[in-house]
Amino acid sequence: MKSRIGTDLMATAKMFVRNKGAMFWTLAFPIFLIVIFGAIFSSTGTGSYTLNVQNLDHGPLSQSFMDSLNQTGVVKIVMVDPSADPDTYIKDNSVTNFMIIPGNFTQNIALNSTATIELRQDRTQSAANIMASVVGQVVNHYNLNLSGGKEHIAIHSGSIVTNNLTFLDFFLPGVIGLTAMTNCVFYMQGVQSRYFATGIFRKLSTTPFTRFEWLISRALWQTVVVFMSVAAILIVGMLFFNVHITLTWMSIVLIIVGGLMFTGLGMILSRFAKDEETANAAASAVTFPMMFLGGSFFDLSASPEWLQMVASIMPLTYMNNGLRDTMIYGNDAAALFNLGILAVVAVVFVVIGVYVSKWTDD
Repeated sequence: MKSRIGTDLMATAKMFVRNKGAMFWTLAFPIFLIVIFGAIFSSTGTGSYTLNVQNLDHGPLSQSFMDSLNQTGVVKIVMVDPSADPDTYIKDNSVTNFMIIPGNFTQNIALNSTATIELRQDRTQSAANIMASVVGQVVNHYNLNLSGGKEHIAIHSGSIVTNNLTFLDFFLPGVIGLTAMTNCVFYMQGVQSRYFATGIFRKLSTTPFTRFEWLISRALWQTVVVFMSVAAILIVGMLFFNVHITLTWMSIVLIIVGGLMFTGLGMILSRFAKDEETANAAASAVTFPMMFLGGSFFDLSASPEWLQMVASIMPLTYMNNGLRDTMIYGNDAAALFNLGILAVVAVVFVVIGVYVSKWTDD
């Protein structure tokens, strides 16, 4: 009995080693998770969040107040031209935290009166509460030092994003980008590996149908599938979670270009896989880093710089950013920049995918 059990265990172990997909999910994926989450959450105490400040006061106390914010190590101040229109600046730059220091800040404090600063925030951002808490602590510290706690400095809180959007509204564009990526990459690598193994590609190679035409056909079909998924996401969100965001013309273009880009990526990955299981493992190895670092789930603004640099080379980052720019902030100019990057990457992926793919063993 022992020999039979041992024989079966050895056979199972050999099959496990030969199964690249099982190896990935058992070993590589857990290691990847601990590295990514460790890098993101271990930096919570040392990361910094951007606060755009428009200082209309020319006195020394406003500068001292900003110095105190900088010294927290959590706030990274970006100065805004005093002549700039706050609403225009916020929209054009997709700002998430904006502070206005009034022109009478120093004067009011000197006269033992209250100076009110305005803090506008995008409450759909998960880090909004952290920023509000830090600013509140600095204000309380100032009030205590000035006169034992009297309210010399007050905070007037305002919202950047209109239509009473929630964190789920901010989350949904990332889900849409993630859906486009997984649908296109996994479908493409799966069908291409299967067609090659079953000889369908060999038969197609004898017809006038070209690899480029086949890729475009698949990309168009995946675009239809992605929009079906997007419709389902938005309908469920509106019916059960009071989601307010809707598709814009720019978001539709972003989804189409993103679908083409990820279809090309799936075509490239399947070319270097010997079978469908290996292709699936390769697709997982490429898409999972983008899933967590592309901004679908987490705001990486306070993460280590090296992690942000890694995220900046991932195509999903630009798709998610573009979707949020147009769907959340109404900033089509910023979305157009992200669309341009997606378009360039899409062309590169399609050209490489068509070039490296083969329909025969020759």
